[in-house]
Amino acid sequence: MEDIEPDLAICLIHNPAQPEGLFPFLDALLPQADQVALEIIVVADQPEHPALTRLERAFPEIVILENSGGDHPAKARNHACRLAAARYLSFWDENLRPQPGCLAGLVRFLDENPEAGLAAPRIVDPRGMVLPSARSAPTLAALLCLHTSLGRLLPAAPLILKQHLLLEQDHLRSFEPEWLLDTCLVIRREVVEEIGLLDEGFAAHYADADYCLRAHQAGWHLHYLAEGVALQTGAASSPAPAIPVAENIPRLVGDCTRLLLKKWLRPAQMPA
Repeated sequence: MEDIEPDLAICLIHNPAQPEGLFPFLDALLPQADQVALEIIVVADQPEHPALTRLERAFPEIVILENSGGDHPAKARNHACRLAAARYLSFWDENLRPQPGCLAGLVRFLDENPEAGLAAPRIVDPRGMVLPSARSAPTLAALLCLHTSLGRLLPAAPLILKQHLLLEQDHLRSFEPEWLLDTCLVIRREVVEEIGLLDEGFAAHYADADYCLRAHQAGWHLHYLAEGVALQTGAASSPAPAIPVAENIPRLVGDCTRLLLKKWLRPAQMPA
């Protein structure tokens, strides 16, 4: 019997602070496998943990890899992607619960729109409120307002953040943003073949923003699909991230600097 080529690879990083966290995620995910052929690849710090052993017994179709990237998410996600065989690759947060029709809608949209390189669903909290997961490309002003006390004191800070988070955009309708968060992101394999994987030079932040900029520069379209819905459970991140604690500042500064340098040094896009 011929092996079926998977439609979608679910690549995620297991949170060791929530040993059982993958079970409810998979309970929401796998009923949709009848419509979308899935492969599921989990990167874990402790693949021999009893909870993951139980997970493998309950869901033998899952592949669990040891995280060789430490606390560098880009390295862990790339590790999963290199093993994936599906037509589309995707990153997921295990606190998300894809709602019925979400996966099929994303795959169908990408099948029908070959110019679309990346797509992401609408993410909502348990009250049904939209969590802004589509944003404009980060600017120096936006980064200062997001991550520094001084930036947030600027008179223009509320307007800068509103524009960056696309708060005036109707998130109940689909549109093409400049940046889709890797909380839930589907990528066409041809994009990876053309521009490569995530830049592992990013320690913790903004590898997804850089990837979206690279894909757009290569001519691919990014789509926020409001029709597909994923439910965020647990503690959801606020629209404007908190100012980091002192021990995280060097990593954040390095990532922001890397993003801005790559953005500024990237050649201007040729007209279509």
